[in-house]
Amino acid sequence: MKITTGPAGWWRRMFAFLYELLLLIAVVLLAGGISQGVFQLLTGLPVTALPEHLLASALHFTWVMSVAFAYCAWCWRGGQTLAMRTWRICLVKSDGSPLGWREVGIRFAVVVICTLPCAPFWIFARHHADLRIVAWLLTALFFLPYLWALLDKERRFLHDRLAGTQLLIAPPRV
Repeated sequence: MKITTGPAGWWRRMFAFLYELLLLIAVVLLAGGISQGVFQLLTGLPVTALPEHLLASALHFTWVMSVAFAYCAWCWRGGQTLAMRTWRICLVKSDGSPLGWREVGIRFAVVVICTLPCAPFWIFARHHADLRIVAWLLTALFFLPYLWALLDKERRFLHDRLAGTQLLIAPPRV
């Protein structure tokens, strides 16, 4: 794919991120539903019993994260997710070449580290007021990669900076 117009703007990337979030939530919900269905079939227990089984919970989490990684890796190695196609954004290495497994792994790991802890702590903070400060700090961690782009000289997100990738404007599809 030939990129002609340069780096994608911050707002374009943010709107693509929000759209991507909706798509990824659907992928994760589908993967979670499959995992819960398998749990019910194998154990005969209701889905509400899943958190009580440490091994089953760990396998469920591993499965959901693996599916999320597979979705991201498949799309990123191809240069575009559905949201990126919609907003005409292409993901490439800093030198313009397609992403390898190293870049995909680093990018995914940074995104997961910054986003994953936020939601559970807000759930706990609703019931334990002393955890609210931790929830707010984790919310700051959630926004760090995107705020980083405002300070970065090339306006890259933190995960793009660390992975050596960049988001460019893709040419219109004909």
